[in-house]
Amino acid sequence: MTSASPGSDPWPLLRNGASSSSVRALRLAVHGRSGGAVPDCLHSLVKDLQLQRLAPVQLEVLTALAPPDHPPEPSWLIPLLLWPGAHARIDVPAIRNRLRQQGSSVTMLPFLGAWPRWWTAVAQALPRVEAERFVLVHHPLRPGVADRFLIGLSRRLGMPMLSFDQWPAHQALHPGDCPLPLALAPNRMTESLSEAGGLPPLLEEPLIRQVLIDLLAALP
Repeated sequence: MTSASPGSDPWPLLRNGASSSSVRALRLAVHGRSGGAVPDCLHSLVKDLQLQRLAPVQLEVLTALAPPDHPPEPSWLIPLLLWPGAHARIDVPAIRNRLRQQGSSVTMLPFLGAWPRWWTAVAQALPRVEAERFVLVHHPLRPGVADRFLIGLSRRLGMPMLSFDQWPAHQALHPGDCPLPLALAPNRMTESLSEAGGLPPLLEEPLIRQVLIDLLAALP
């Protein structure tokens, strides 16, 4: 995985269909913690992205009590979500509809987990550790679209996958395994897995973080 560059445009179709030469604002939909709290790694992502892109970047926190004001510029609405759960399929389209009703020109992109370059970066950034194998660990999910997506992701990355509530029993049987939490930012799951020797959340890996910034900065 290489960072986005003029010689390797990750968004050729979007660029060809852009109706204006001006750079759009970005509205990043993230889950957040209770009450809309957001970890520092997301705030720093916004700051660094604004400096590189020279355009407004906002966080739309799904757990916040109230959304931020909509930008006057046309914008991309980007779900920074790793699988097609209810947030990606229901909540983010509702945000798009709300913004349009407020008079904003907004275009929604696919959720982050649908971007092949993102998962290439994740796979290449995995450190070499003395573990039998990496195991993908996700929040417990209801069977359905998201569950099927994660099964496909497990096959794509060549790693076994299990739910967070299954990890203690798995660890007892396979103490050499290293958990890879499917989470962008710190949360209760990543904090618990770190005590078991797990990897940090994805945005705390410098290479993965930079790839995401490059991809977002390259949007027209």
